[in-house]
Amino acid sequence: MKQVSSRHPFPVYLTSGEYIKTIGTQDGYFPDFGHHLAGEMGGIWLHPIKLLDGFWLRVKDKKRDISVWAKADEFINYAWGSEFRYDHGLGHIPISIKRTQFAPELEKGMVVRYELHNYSDQPTELELELLCRTDLRPVWFSEEIGIQDGQKDSLVAASDWTGMAKDSGNEWYVMVGADMPGVTGQQLNSGDDLIGPEWTAGKGTGLSITSEITLAPGTVYTFYIYIAGSYTSRDDCEATYARLQSHEQLFAEKMEKYEQVDSMSHFEVEGESRLNDIFSWVKWNTQWLVQRVDFIGRGLTAGSPHYPWWFGCDNSYSIQGLMAIGDFQLAKDTVDILRRMSWETNGNGRIVHEITTMGAVANPGNTQETAHFIALIWDMFCWTGDIAFLQENYQICVKGFDWLLQEMDPDQDLFPSGYGIIEISGLNMELIDSAVYTAQAAGALSQMSRTLGDTGNADEYEALANRMKTAINDMYWLEGEGLFADAVAPKKDIIPKVDHLVRIAEKHGISGYREYLEGLLGGHEDENADRGWLLNKNWVIVTPMETGIADKEKGRRALERMRTGEFIGNYGTYLSGLYQNEIMTISTGVHAAAEAAYGNADAALDLLQRMMDTFSMALPGSMNEMSPDYGCAVQAWTVYAMAVPLIRHFIGIKPMAHMRTLHIAPLIPTEWEGKKIALKHMRIGDATVDIMLLCNQGTLQADIINSSGYKIVLEWNGHTYISEETQMSITL
Repeated sequence: MKQVSSRHPFPVYLTSGEYIKTIGTQDGYFPDFGHHLAGEMGGIWLHPIKLLDGFWLRVKDKKRDISVWAKADEFINYAWGSEFRYDHGLGHIPISIKRTQFAPELEKGMVVRYELHNYSDQPTELELELLCRTDLRPVWFSEEIGIQDGQKDSLVAASDWTGMAKDSGNEWYVMVGADMPGVTGQQLNSGDDLIGPEWTAGKGTGLSITSEITLAPGTVYTFYIYIAGSYTSRDDCEATYARLQSHEQLFAEKMEKYEQVDSMSHFEVEGESRLNDIFSWVKWNTQWLVQRVDFIGRGLTAGSPHYPWWFGCDNSYSIQGLMAIGDFQLAKDTVDILRRMSWETNGNGRIVHEITTMGAVANPGNTQETAHFIALIWDMFCWTGDIAFLQENYQICVKGFDWLLQEMDPDQDLFPSGYGIIEISGLNMELIDSAVYTAQAAGALSQMSRTLGDTGNADEYEALANRMKTAINDMYWLEGEGLFADAVAPKKDIIPKVDHLVRIAEKHGISGYREYLEGLLGGHEDENADRGWLLNKNWVIVTPMETGIADKEKGRRALERMRTGEFIGNYGTYLSGLYQNEIMTISTGVHAAAEAAYGNADAALDLLQRMMDTFSMALPGSMNEMSPDYGCAVQAWTVYAMAVPLIRHFIGIKPMAHMRTLHIAPLIPTEWEGKKIALKHMRIGDATVDIMLLCNQGTLQADIINSSGYKIVLEWNGHTYISEETQMSITL
């Protein structure tokens, strides 16, 4: 029998500012859900604390004696906020409701607007109740650093229109109030037993504001709700609440910010409106994940709702996308948090894996992310040309590289051990992604050292990078498979892990995995010699091609096999070609970048189109972390998956801002021939460049606006054009 399943119990949404994150479901409700904090990942968050479990509106038609908790029939997502529409969910009450909400970008609060429309031909007498449940509590992992939730929330201030609650053990506050002109009988009530249509866990209390109003036929009544918070003081909370009432100005500032986000690296392909729209949404999605915490800083978090804090691994990908879309400041801000917290935690150059918004480090760092971070710093410098930034980060890169090749490489074979991107228990060996990114890091350190005038170290790092690349192509390449291996290890290290790896496979519903492993092990008698193993066919075996480290022929063969149904499903690249049951935007994006790096534009575009088929499946305006429709509803590394293939490879951008030089080597998919391709306001260094490309039957027409007079090096089909003109029109 056929069946259809879903991995998400309900579709969530995110209304976001840089301080406030509001997470509920698209029916306007706020159910308990989540696993890091069991049942507590939704609601209204002012990281590192939660303010409310949620808020609900009860509407009573006094004449008909009908009372309902409003439940939305429709959800509409905007870059700046969210809208809910209520009609059928109000039963036989002859009104409809529109609720819109937004979080001002730089305020510790949010604004909610309700519009009630009486569509009948008779006056309608209504009783309204706005109810909220406080839940002032800290983010996950706070207890481990001594931050304890108080025993309860209690009301500390109240009027007819506002209520303020405080956590009993901390200076954490939330204030909720309403602006409801023309109502009568307004009253604020509070109490632990005040509960709305959903029971929510926690130590919070209930606050409700009730009032009455009569709506004339055909009229629309508008009122506002303000929610403010503070993790420092009552005065701060009250000041925020007062500023929220200037909501029109705050909304205008919000709109201006999101227009600015879209204008940077504005990408358009003629006739490809779907792709163009999705690219804009990915940039807006990325802004949703920016988190400010006053005592830590501002940075890009991994995903909402399940990973709303900072990661070394995720940002090593995401920040590459940030550079391509021109958000240099966010990239620098994020790196500042990673560098500072890594140094405070480890002191040896190791980059931490996970930093909560309370400043707790839950994992001191996997092997891959230190290597990836080093390579990222050079990539950022190539875009910005900021020598002070390079100097500031150089020493942690040197220390981190030493950590990789000393503490993490005890056998001195140039392949660091430990966990990589794929955090599968037991796979803490010499993994392919760690090896590849360490080789890339050596090359990056060579470039950094040479730029900073340290020629001797530059030469040593360069020689080391070449040795590493050769070693990867020799040791990780599996000639019989035509693929790179997941890991390198002696047989004696694999044997003890078999039972554990089999249990993991069985948990994923995979049968026959023991026989697969035994077949691998049975073919090799020498238990002590290192060799490559294809244990899971994890997607990271594409990283040698992503980075250009794979020999040309090996890369061609590997990509040819990985281009099949063994590794690619309907929505992109499987996390495991052996399991074939999960796909992520990052596995698909890196695979697309790898295809493009080896000149396969059509294959790269096919992967992006598969990924884009997941757009709006769960959250309108977004692609989920897990394709097609579960995991985090918004995921930061999706900006890598879109921007790096499109801008770095299809447009062909290679920035060298420190040399005031921009290389452009386009790679045009067949589907885009005869179509104008535009990239406007692309940032490099202190400049912006506009690029328009048109490919027809092997001929490239390029129009470039280069106002700052950078050196432009355009390459196409073996031809090169070099110019510093501010405007140029070239045919190659």
